[in-house]
Amino acid sequence: MVDDFYKRMKKEQELLNISHKESVRQKRERKKKEKKKEEEHVWQWWWGTDWLGKKCQNIYFGPRLDWMKLFKRKKKK
Repeated sequence: MVDDFYKRMKKEQELLNISHKESVRQKRERKKKEKKKEEEHVWQWWWGTDWLGKKCQNIYFGPRLDWMKLFKRKKKK
């Protein structure tokens, strides 16, 4: 009877370990997908002129173009 209890507990523990590994794997995959979504479109602004010749801020949101420089924010310590 005690042996059966330990066997059952061992099986349950193995199932918990497997489900934990799957959840960790799912989190990693979700992060990768989010990262890909972030990389697909970029937000960029630059100073330009409007049709009247006044200085204005131009904004672009879309896929990254060849002339765009990649900018990463510095982490604050």
